[in-house]
Amino acid sequence: MQKKPYTLEQAAFESWPALETETHAGWLLRFGKGYTKRANSVNAGEMAQPLSAEDLRKIEEAYRTRDLPPMFRIVPDSALVTTDSLLIERGYRFTDLSLVMTGPLTAAAPSEDLCFLDNPATWLDLFQQISGKPIEGQALHLDILLRIRHPSAYAVKYQGGTPVSCGLAVLANGYLGLFDIATTASLRGKGHACQLCRGLLEWGREAGAQSGYMQVVGANTAAIRLYESLGYRYAYHYWYRVAPH
Repeated sequence: MQKKPYTLEQAAFESWPALETETHAGWLLRFGKGYTKRANSVNAGEMAQPLSAEDLRKIEEAYRTRDLPPMFRIVPDSALVTTDSLLIERGYRFTDLSLVMTGPLTAAAPSEDLCFLDNPATWLDLFQQISGKPIEGQALHLDILLRIRHPSAYAVKYQGGTPVSCGLAVLANGYLGLFDIATTASLRGKGHACQLCRGLLEWGREAGAQSGYMQVVGANTAAIRLYESLGYRYAYHYWYRVAPH
C-alpha cells in the first residue's frame, strides 16, 4: 500500500493549525476545542508506530481530560493496519471517508468580482453569512485562522455587490491548500465557486506555490466535480474513527 505523502500532510497540518498539540509514539495529537475534525484528531506522523492498548489508553485520556471524544484520522498505510484494527476492536466507528485531490496552478484571468480581504475576522463574517454555518463556532474558527503562520489569501466572490462565494488559500511547503470553500445555497451550480477557486489558485501560483491540493468529504460529489473541472485528481484518501461514548 502506498506510503503517506508526509510533506503534503505536514503542509495541511500547518495550514489548519490546532490550538494545542502533543506527540505520542510518532502520532500527532491535535486539540482545537472541538472545532473541526482536522484540528481535533490523532494523526500519524512519518515516524508513527503501531499503537498498543496502553498507548491507546494514554491517547484517549489526553482527549477526555479536555472533554473531547478520542478521534483518529487514518491514512492507509500497511505499517498502521494493526492500529486501525485495534480501534475497530475498541468500538471506534468509521466516519467521513475523505479524498485528497492534487492538481496544477493554472493561470487565470483576474475577475473584477473577486476581492481579497486583509482581515480574517471580516472574511469570517462573510463566510458565516454565505455558508449559513452556526455562529456559535465562529470564535474558535477565528482563533484557528489567526494561528496560520504561512502566506494566506482570504477571497470573496461578489455578484451585483452581494457576496456569494468565499474561500481561503494557504501556501505551506510549496503546497497551496484551499479551505472553507462556500457558496450561497440558492446560487450553487452557477460557476461562482469555480471562479473563486481559479482566483485563489492564481494567487498561489504568483506567490510561488508548486502545486495545489484540496481535501473533500467523499460524499460531496458536487465539490469533487468542481475540483475535477479545475484539473484536480484523486491522490489518496483518509477516514476518521471516533471512540464510542
